[in-house]
Amino acid sequence: MGEFTTGILYPRKYEPKVLIALSKSSQPYFHRSINGDWNAFFLQDEWIETSSTLEFLLQLSKQFVPLLWFHDAEDNGWGFRLFDAGFEVSSATISYSLDVEMAEAEFGRLYPEIDLQEGITDSEDVRQKYEDILDRVVRSELYRREVGKGITRIKPQSFSRIAGPKQVQQLRSLFDLQLLTDVDEETGASLLYDSVDLFKEILGIEEMVWVNYAYLASGGRE
Repeated sequence: MGEFTTGILYPRKYEPKVLIALSKSSQPYFHRSINGDWNAFFLQDEWIETSSTLEFLLQLSKQFVPLLWFHDAEDNGWGFRLFDAGFEVSSATISYSLDVEMAEAEFGRLYPEIDLQEGITDSEDVRQKYEDILDRVVRSELYRREVGKGITRIKPQSFSRIAGPKQVQQLRSLFDLQLLTDVDEETGASLLYDSVDLFKEILGIEEMVWVNYAYLASGGRE
């Protein structure tokens, strides 16, 4: 099983306000120092699924405390939601499985008589057919558009409260759709799969790794 990290980051200078707000919250939480610049807190509602969690974050951000909800599921993808001044001002979702899902759907359309899961293990011909389709998918305009849907609400300038001008420009470059989906002709590599590490490096949150509410609640045993 790959890494699963999720939590809410904020600049350390806002720690007093955050600790007061957390102490008044009815939801269980953990609070940790991430590094010299960043703290994070971890709520039981890790995915912000309830309206009460969302309202708590919006109200806290109204106190001039920018909050960055960040998640990284190494096997599936990563994303963030940025809250500031009582609003969700930016967000993104990057999927690592989108190309496979699209390739499998296309394979099923072209070869409905073949069981892909069985054939890809037993047949070199099936495996080659699938790899050819996957290669076409990641270079297609349709795939580019689908990736683009996950980054339509990214507003790099919204990070100006927690990042300097150089970092904001780096974020703007990172989320350029053309660069994000380009495939290296020699290696087949794509910036898409490195984007989470680059995002963390730009913001200086590299230490935000292998941590979530469930992990902390278990005493670090899961």
